[in-house]
Amino acid sequence: MSFLEPLFLAGLLAIGIPIAIHLINRRKATRQPFPAMRLLLESNQKEAPSIKVRQWLLLALRILIVAALAFALAKPYFLSSKGVTASERLPAAVVVVVDDSASMQYGDWWARAEDAFDEQMGELRPWDEVALIRTSSVGKTGGLGPIARFSTDHKGVRNAFTNLKPGDISTDLSQAAVAASDLLAASQLPGKYIVLISDFSLGGFPENPRPESRIPYEIRKVSVRKNKSSAPDNLSVSGVDYVQEHGIDRADIKSENGDSPSGAKFARGTNADIWKITATVTNHSEKDKTGVEIRLNIDGQDVAGGLVDVEAGKSASYEFRHRFEGEGVKKAYVELADADDYAPDNRYYFGISLKDRIRVLLVNGEPSGVAYSDETYFLVRALNPGGRSKSSIIPEVTSPSGLAERDLAEFDVVVLANVARVAPKGADKLKNFVRGGGGLFLTMGGQVDPASWNQNMSELLPKPLRGVKQLAERDDPDAPVKITHLGTRMREHPVFRVFDLAGGASLQSAQVYSYMLLEPSLPDQVRQILAFKDSAPALVERKVGDGRVLLLTTTIDRDWTDLPVRTAYLPLTRRIVQFLARRATSARQDKPVVGHRITLDVSGLVDERAIIHGPNKMRLVMEPVNGEVAFVPEVLGSYEVWADRDGQGDDAKSTEKSANNRLDALAFAVNADPGESQLNALAEDAFDPWTEASAADVAAGDGDSQALKDALGEDERRVNIWPPFLFAITIFLLLESLLGTRRSVLAKIWRLITFQKESEVEV
Repeated sequence: MSFLEPLFLAGLLAIGIPIAIHLINRRKATRQPFPAMRLLLESNQKEAPSIKVRQWLLLALRILIVAALAFALAKPYFLSSKGVTASERLPAAVVVVVDDSASMQYGDWWARAEDAFDEQMGELRPWDEVALIRTSSVGKTGGLGPIARFSTDHKGVRNAFTNLKPGDISTDLSQAAVAASDLLAASQLPGKYIVLISDFSLGGFPENPRPESRIPYEIRKVSVRKNKSSAPDNLSVSGVDYVQEHGIDRADIKSENGDSPSGAKFARGTNADIWKITATVTNHSEKDKTGVEIRLNIDGQDVAGGLVDVEAGKSASYEFRHRFEGEGVKKAYVELADADDYAPDNRYYFGISLKDRIRVLLVNGEPSGVAYSDETYFLVRALNPGGRSKSSIIPEVTSPSGLAERDLAEFDVVVLANVARVAPKGADKLKNFVRGGGGLFLTMGGQVDPASWNQNMSELLPKPLRGVKQLAERDDPDAPVKITHLGTRMREHPVFRVFDLAGGASLQSAQVYSYMLLEPSLPDQVRQILAFKDSAPALVERKVGDGRVLLLTTTIDRDWTDLPVRTAYLPLTRRIVQFLARRATSARQDKPVVGHRITLDVSGLVDERAIIHGPNKMRLVMEPVNGEVAFVPEVLGSYEVWADRDGQGDDAKSTEKSANNRLDALAFAVNADPGESQLNALAEDAFDPWTEASAADVAAGDGDSQALKDALGEDERRVNIWPPFLFAITIFLLLESLLGTRRSVLAKIWRLITFQKESEVEV
């Protein structure tokens, strides 16, 4: 407290005047005994206590009157940063950041967020500008939110908020705050601050924050939690793994409760393919959970269930066994029934393809009794190593004469390995096979007759054959300087993406002693995807109808190259077969997460457009770019991919043709971000790395706030408190007058006020 006229405080010395008067009035008179005064003295003794109390009250009031007068004349005041200060008089720019991530679906958190939003909007003044952004849109192409520009239309902002609901996408609160700071930086208003309404869960914040720049504005954190210290109860299905168990007798299979596997509809003693599905349940809370019900759903029907116990902070597994019938992709999910108040992670989606084996027919053009000399020896072992391997590629070897007897419809890929010549009937059979969508892999060798191939296989060959170019013999001492190596490759091609990883250079280390020369002509739908160091074609691709043909100009065994003994041989041959079979060619993540970008490789599968079907009748039409389509799924569930047409929006004839256009190999399921299951509250200082100013910032100062202070002075105002002292003096004088007046006079005044007569007053 300060005073404008501190000299008037000397008036406090006048307090001694009423005290002196009070002491003087207390002087005792001389006692004179007088018998007639006995009754009067007794009456005075009864009234003396009340008179003393009134005298003390009168003394206190007179002291307060003098003191209040002195304080009022001194004009006391104090400085306040509240009230109508400079910053509060001027308009402010406010960014309201609403957390609409999956974790906000927990319990009543979103309802509390709605109440918090209304409260924050109620504190705004009509001249304040406000922007509304949602955390799930930060970093996405769709913008920052419903109202990402400042507006004084507060009613419009409220209406925009009513359309918001928490989604399934995870968020990063730090990046949302940075986006809000960027918005504020563009505003010209003097006042600026951020309101962040969130549950402030651990999953919505980076573990090791390293901000590129500081946020120079105030962040008002509004939490929707009732109790910030306790961890909410939450269980999640954190993963599902499945494996096919073949040829298992029904009598030998029992579930955990001793019953037969769910959905196992086959007679006793017969064999069937059974799938083992293992679900992992994680307990994110601080309490053990027992007897949690878990269910398996296949194509919309619950087929199995059980109970699982999970210790606090740990995971537990539960196994289902189920027999599937039919073909195609089975949409499935594992679900926790009534586990907790957070639904998104109580269900885990996945899909099982009942035809995920690739059958390959290998036509051996140079069989040999010596294993290492056999043309297909290395290829068979690369495609299916045997032993404990669970390879999905099943090779079958035949001779050139046996090709005519085989039903190619049973196979996905046919490999002609160093076959001398193909008969016209066999060539026609292969043409129909490829045109119908099959894959054909042609490898060269010393047995190949270029003239016969050019005549009978012209419609399948990517380029006509010219003849063999021999660079060196294997035992030639000068071979290292004569040979060539594998060189430039089409990096974006599905076959070679794996070689961008560590160890991919082993492909270029392969030595090539001989290769088949090709004619320079370039037919339609042909592209060279791999070349030798001398620029000659090494691997050429051609599209024929709905299928693909790949031509390797060297051998698949060790006759013309040492590639089979290189580490690149196995991934190269497997990727070639998978690509030709139109299987597993997707570059997407193994376990897609909602809100994360997914890239699908549709090269060779889609001509003009890819159509994605998802939950809630979602339909997305996309044009491939470099053989890929990419998008960000925003909803949990199972997704399908169609090529060119899907029977929606087409005529009836096109609808019939689109029946086989569903690409089961590219079907996928999207699940919740594991980070959103971490519902524990952030530490109070979590935002410090973003908001704490560096030494340079402190030295330079905030430009906006400094300019405001220079223009308007300190952001404080003077609050005068001497008027209340004047009012107090008035009240004290009134009370002093009442206490100093006789009761009889007060009674007479009361009768006058209430219009009473003397006779009406009781004696």
